Amino acid sequence: MEIKVLGKNSSNRMKLLKNIEKGTSNEKGNIEVTLLEDEKYLSKYGISNTPALVINDKVISQGKILTEKEIKHYLKILS
Repeated sequence: MEIKVLGKNSSNRMKLLKNIEKGTSNEKGNIEVTLLEDEKYLSKYGISNTPALVINDKVISQGKILTEKEIKHYLKILS
């Protein structure tokens, strides 16, 4: 499973990363988290607000800090 976090370094991005870490801690399988700061990725995925969360090339959220519970929910749906 591939998780991408898009956006510049900010407190909101750090909060989202922390929630991703908590939400994936008990998941089995290979989970790769990638940080993408380049503007080209924002246009590639059609993102206007950051931080954005992309799981398996599907935009899950943008401009929102998902909770640990919400992240676990999306991981179950997309796995």
